[in-house]
Amino acid sequence: MLALRGVLGGLLMAWTAGLAIAADPTPQEIRAKFQETLAASRMAIEVTGGRLSGPGALFLRERAAASQFVLIGEEHGVATIADTVRAWFGDLNSVGYRHFALEADPYMTPKMEAMLRSGGTRELAKFVVAEDHKFTLPFYGWSAEAELAGAVVRANGNALPSLWGLDQVFIGAFGLLLNDIATHASNAEARALAGGLSAQAKGDIQFLGKVEVSEFEKLRALLSGDGDRALAKLADDMILSARIYAPFIGKPGLSVYAANLERENFMKRRFLAHYALAGKPKVFFKFGATHMSRGLSGTHVPALGNFVADFALAEGVQAFNVLVLCGPGTQAGDFQGQAGDCEINLAKDLPDLVAHVDARSLALFDLSLWKDKPRRWEHLREDVRQMIWAFDAVLFVPNGKPAAFLK
Repeated sequence: MLALRGVLGGLLMAWTAGLAIAADPTPQEIRAKFQETLAASRMAIEVTGGRLSGPGALFLRERAAASQFVLIGEEHGVATIADTVRAWFGDLNSVGYRHFALEADPYMTPKMEAMLRSGGTRELAKFVVAEDHKFTLPFYGWSAEAELAGAVVRANGNALPSLWGLDQVFIGAFGLLLNDIATHASNAEARALAGGLSAQAKGDIQFLGKVEVSEFEKLRALLSGDGDRALAKLADDMILSARIYAPFIGKPGLSVYAANLERENFMKRRFLAHYALAGKPKVFFKFGATHMSRGLSGTHVPALGNFVADFALAEGVQAFNVLVLCGPGTQAGDFQGQAGDCEINLAKDLPDLVAHVDARSLALFDLSLWKDKPRRWEHLREDVRQMIWAFDAVLFVPNGKPAAFLK
């Protein structure tokens, strides 16, 4: 009996030793396994005749068709990313997407949609080129973004509004919106105060750094008539937006964390209001990547993308979160019209992918296959790993052109 126990004990020790060896692969073996995962999860996409085609396009089409919400998180300032989303919109529209939620405010977005409906991007360009209007519409003063918004409006006929602006009031839009109050308020004192503030803000992107929030609060108190309810709501949102901007322009008030939380919560409330009013339609979103992630955003607050994904669960539907990043040779533009490197550098931040990302065509990766085997990419930087957990798929756009303003 003792001999048998000895034999069994020896076999058990040998077996567990084998397990230990198998469970402790070398870094080279781990990265080789990650290469297998990358190859299995990669799908090519081509842009042909203004539409997406290939295995990756089919994957995107099927996931979008099965979902109620498609949330696109992007690197801002890349014209080719906007062009790629516009090519994808043909498929999105064909499976029921009529509404586009975007990173612009609820007051400038209807103005943009009205211009696109009346005269297309040419009409919008006439507005944007005015010196004091250039910074009133973040991102959608860029030509590729405007073409995307125009494509949604053209495709949707009378599905009003097609464009849902969910963000805070943009810092460059205060002057124009204050002029709206000065023009339409029923109270003469409110018109005079709004007119004076609008004159101060005209063409001055630094206006919020100079004016006191108490001036907006005084204006809001004057908008108490029944006919001024919409203007009072605008004033409320301007006050909130000024407070959100405060820590970023050196003014006292909210902390950076609290400001980011207020902004994200504002977007969630605006989404819910639009969604209910429109009768719960399918919606696609395009925001900066941090807003569209599941979990905490890059600013450490619960992201809009996470809220929509959880809301989808509560509604018994699905959400599909897609990350779109710069591929080889892609550059991003800024609001000053300058081009530069993208935030994510493929060779530096995701070197394992270099061999799998074509310099000529789009490359899509199904991240569910990565998430099943997280040890294979645990060598990546923490922020990159968090990005992978936060999305369902990632699309790389190579040789992308930087954004440029409408002319």
